[in-house]
Amino acid sequence: MTELETKRAAVADLLARIEGLDPQNRAVLDQRVERAVDGFDPGAPEPTDPARADLHRLLRDYRDLRDLPADRANVRLAEKGEVFAPEDDA
Repeated sequence: MTELETKRAAVADLLARIEGLDPQNRAVLDQRVERAVDGFDPGAPEPTDPARADLHRLLRDYRDLRDLPADRANVRLAEKGEVFAPEDDA
């Protein structure tokens, strides 16, 4: 699971708990995550409710990671040792 997928799963889990959604209903949960990500305002103040504040931070982290330019994303992968030279391909 990539870092982006891990963040998305965390957003989905938290949304399911906050909104009382069935975590097994992936279609509804995926739609709700998409709406939350698309509607996220990074300039909005962090909510005072602890669960909503956690969601705010997760959404910010997810969008930041998703919107990384390819070069920065490649650097991050290289730092983790997940990028290999073409001559390493068999």
